[in-house]
Amino acid sequence: MSATIALSIASNPAANRLRREFHMDGIVQGVGFRPFVYGLALRHGLAGYVLNDANGVTIGAEGSPEQLATFARELRDLAPPLSRIDHFSERELPRDADPDHNPDYDGQFHIKASQQQSAATVAISPDQGMCEACATDVANPKDRHHHYPFTNCTHCGPRYTIIRRLPYDRPHTAMADFAMCPRCAAAYENPLDRRYHAQPVSCPECGPHLSWRSDKGDALAEREDALHAAARALQAGKLIAVKGMGGYHLICDARNEQSVARLRTLKRRERKPLAVMMGSLTEAKLHVTGCEAEWQLLASQARPITLLRKRTKDDRPSGSRQSATPLAEGIAPDIPYLGVMLPYTPLHQLLLDACAMPLVATSANGRGSPILIECEAVVRELGSEIDGILDHNRPILHPCDDSLVQWAGGRRQTLRLARGYAPCTPSLKQAVKVPLLAVGAQQKNQLALAFGRQRIYSPYIGDLHSLPMQGHFEQTLATFRDLYDLKPQLLVSDRHPGYLSHQWAKGYCREHNATHIEVQHHHAHLLAVMAEHEITGPVLGVAFDGTGLGDDGTLWGGELLIADVQGFERIAHLTPFKLIGGEAAIREPVRQLLGLLFESYDVEQIRALDIPAIKQLPAERISNLHQLWRLGRNAPYTSSIGRLFDAVAALLGLVDTPDYEGEAGLLLEAAALQLAPNELPFPLAFGLHQSAEGPLHIEWAELLNLLISERRKGTSTASLAAGFIRAVSALVVALAERFPGYPVALGGGVFQNRVLMDELVPALEAAGRQVLISETLPLNDGGIAAGQLWFAIHHIATHQPVTTGCATLSES
Repeated sequence: MSATIALSIASNPAANRLRREFHMDGIVQGVGFRPFVYGLALRHGLAGYVLNDANGVTIGAEGSPEQLATFARELRDLAPPLSRIDHFSERELPRDADPDHNPDYDGQFHIKASQQQSAATVAISPDQGMCEACATDVANPKDRHHHYPFTNCTHCGPRYTIIRRLPYDRPHTAMADFAMCPRCAAAYENPLDRRYHAQPVSCPECGPHLSWRSDKGDALAEREDALHAAARALQAGKLIAVKGMGGYHLICDARNEQSVARLRTLKRRERKPLAVMMGSLTEAKLHVTGCEAEWQLLASQARPITLLRKRTKDDRPSGSRQSATPLAEGIAPDIPYLGVMLPYTPLHQLLLDACAMPLVATSANGRGSPILIECEAVVRELGSEIDGILDHNRPILHPCDDSLVQWAGGRRQTLRLARGYAPCTPSLKQAVKVPLLAVGAQQKNQLALAFGRQRIYSPYIGDLHSLPMQGHFEQTLATFRDLYDLKPQLLVSDRHPGYLSHQWAKGYCREHNATHIEVQHHHAHLLAVMAEHEITGPVLGVAFDGTGLGDDGTLWGGELLIADVQGFERIAHLTPFKLIGGEAAIREPVRQLLGLLFESYDVEQIRALDIPAIKQLPAERISNLHQLWRLGRNAPYTSSIGRLFDAVAALLGLVDTPDYEGEAGLLLEAAALQLAPNELPFPLAFGLHQSAEGPLHIEWAELLNLLISERRKGTSTASLAAGFIRAVSALVVALAERFPGYPVALGGGVFQNRVLMDELVPALEAAGRQVLISETLPLNDGGIAAGQLWFAIHHIATHQPVTTGCATLSES
């Protein structure tokens, strides 16, 4: 940390001066907060100091009552753009009779060295995309940062991915071994420079540099030569790995079908959409369409991957004379959306400028593996399959994926919470009694923690189906436990005993004498929505997703719950049907379709149906699947709307074997969007049946029979797909009408369907209902940990925490 920096203050008469201490927490470190305070003190003629500590920023200020009042107001109103003040406090301090007694108030304003006297609570800022000022410096031939790939300032650049410990100072980051040159040191030490205490600050003389490496990791070129070697390789159709801010990307020419196909083979990713990085918003508009809100999302400093509608071949921006070389069809086959991102580091911008073409950019890890952050791992896992590595020597301490967002139902939806947004650190109004840890779901895992008045949602981790991913889960948790010296005393998990996160939580509790509680999966989906809106309920919760373990031992996924932070009542659900083969049915949707059909038809009747997905099955196989269904062997019941989407997609001939989760629903959405302008969705509807006892049943049989009949008559697939999605929307509206008086909370991955959300949200609002949806948290399983944490926060608010054993406590 630098020596104290002082500013002489023309003192007012001593009799008119007061002394106050201010404290702020939130995102107030690494975002230019201290130089902002310094400049504010200069403007208002105050003496005193500002310092970072483990809990935020502390200010001591001396001045007139009027000066201090204005200073306090502007601290909150004019704070730096990347900062966030969660809690602000001030108190009067006594003035010393002897002015020489306290050097902190010697007529100057000081920036003091950071202090860490207790466990840290300050929020960590997410990594941020390149700001406009740094982009200007990189493009300016007269600036010393010209073409420097690691240019940054207090308003942009890496944070989370380079931090070792708190407070966030250079010796505590991956930049500790890069000694600053005199010019960088001068900027770093000058409170009036925008690079003041920007911890990754550097330039070509003293900072990290690029290397172009062979597939074996041998260095072939350095610095700008490395960049141009990588660009030439991409222009020649090669496939390379590029070290970014939070991990390595696999990158190729987005226009080259062969390069894209080769990348897919390497990733073992047959059809799952790939993201494309484009050099500018103008270039993006040549390939995709969007509303103003979508363009703002795409161009925001977080620089997320944004899902946008593809342009057709004959569709160009209005008044544009430009023509874009078509992108490879293999990037996002058979779906109407393209994931686009703009460059978020100078390195990406320089590479795009050198290539002069859009680039596919996807994480350089295979299925079941975490993001790669070291060149040795890239060589070991991918070396023989790629043509080179654009590397650099700034260490990545914590991997972080790219965030994924879309605009649906008139608002942002976060599909993956990562770079630019995470760690996400919303504060709490009241401190929790003990440190809490929510371990999330099995798929799309993220972690959530609470201690003091701080919540933390980790960046996206991924699916916990492999040992490497389980290791990634534990490493991510260790990062936050080490940064904040946390020892969680209460852990909360999903109720599914097969989830790795559940098993890990139980093991931790046994080993550390902590308490374990469980939250039902769909309740957690709705609790995540409540957490984002800072409410405790009750809400009318609609939880539609793939599957989650229900309280009755079946697999839920089409649920209507009256829910609050203490528990829920299941008031309606989809009529259950059997998943033939359990997990195998999810990988083969025709099994889900047969599980529905066997409820109403015998084997011979089913074989006579004109359904290609069934006609291609040998008669013996249908008979065997019917036998499994009849006996109930590995054929659990499910009430899942998500699985119903899969079955309808199979019925309409849209999917055979899904390549990725949610593909069937996305293909239904794509079919619905192909509806001709003069064609209407076919009118379909779910039935509702109130049983003598128990919840309302959502009946699907008549709807399914009508789909089969209309398909036989030749009704278009687009009309039937649109009709099905509209029926789901009408179902939610009808259910809401039956249970008035509650806000309607929507949770679960089914609500990522844009066609559904664009229909449903206006319909609910037109009916006068308040609609609650997660915007910053994922609606899918990525939000489960946040919901689990919200439950735990309110559980310990009303219960004394158990301090011994590994108790499992009930929700109700």
